[in-house]
Amino acid sequence: MRVFLTGASGFVGRAIVHRLGLDGHDLTALLLPEEAVPDWSDVRCVRGDITRPETLINAMDGMDAVIHLAGAVGYGVTWAQCRRLNVDGTNNVVRAAVASGVRRFIHMSSVSVYGRVSGKRLDEEAPMKKINDPYGDTKIEAEEVVRAGEERGELDATVIRPTMIYGPGDRLFLPKLIENLAAGRARMIGRGDHAVDAIHVNDAADFVCLVLNRRDAIGRTYNLNHPNNPDWNQFIAATAAALGVPAPDRHIPYGPAMVLAASLELASWFTGKPPLVTRYGVRNVGRPYDYSTRRMTREMGFEPKIGLIDGIRECVADHRKGASIPAGKGAFK
Repeated sequence: MRVFLTGASGFVGRAIVHRLGLDGHDLTALLLPEEAVPDWSDVRCVRGDITRPETLINAMDGMDAVIHLAGAVGYGVTWAQCRRLNVDGTNNVVRAAVASGVRRFIHMSSVSVYGRVSGKRLDEEAPMKKINDPYGDTKIEAEEVVRAGEERGELDATVIRPTMIYGPGDRLFLPKLIENLAAGRARMIGRGDHAVDAIHVNDAADFVCLVLNRRDAIGRTYNLNHPNNPDWNQFIAATAAALGVPAPDRHIPYGPAMVLAASLELASWFTGKPPLVTRYGVRNVGRPYDYSTRRMTREMGFEPKIGLIDGIRECVADHRKGASIPAGKGAFK
């Protein structure tokens, strides 16, 4: 299958490119005009920018499918950036796909569209909820763009809503966690007795490749999470053990943690340094969520292969090779 990918050079994109290549697909990756070409031998690269629709004209001609991964991610992204990348960018990619006659469209969304609702089973039919969060709210609007194309009869779309994706090459979540654990600054937010919502990047790539080849995935939305993850206390203890540092033994209640995070975010505007903890991070860690994976398992027959404890040990080993830990309590030698 001839597949066009946006966001192909990112953390998740690289894993998907590798997996698609193993399956023998003919791949075309969209790279920004100034972006270095990754070390790919069998991937055609084209230059363009999802925020500049004129650069996408004819880029998808001859393709059988589009996998749309590009978007705003990480701390500090503004409303304007999220809207330009997540909403306008998705609209531009959809319009370019339609103009090129490409119907099959895989859209990477997020469980953030549920609005971080705790204490309720969240399957794919649960309502999306805006909570004045630039990332989550614009991911909702991006999904609406894709579904509108489907309702017009222009796309055969599948939407994937992953939880936190981790693995070797992650530059957002894991490095900050390792830094805080190694320096002795880490604290557990809340009681830590609820499951971690996460999936390994290789499992995420496997699932994308699976739905790409399944006609019964058209028109469907799938939560993507490992259904048997340990709780946060177990996860942090395993990460600390892999690092050879003590696990944190102090907990911060959810409410005070949110106040602290808001204060640190405000201070970061003046210092220019990223905060040690953010409200987004507190919401992710400090409250239990229940994202149903029944559809993923029953309809697609998909079972993630990589458990979180084994996955995090792999990540720590990868981090040892490519990064140094700041000096301080429990630092690497």
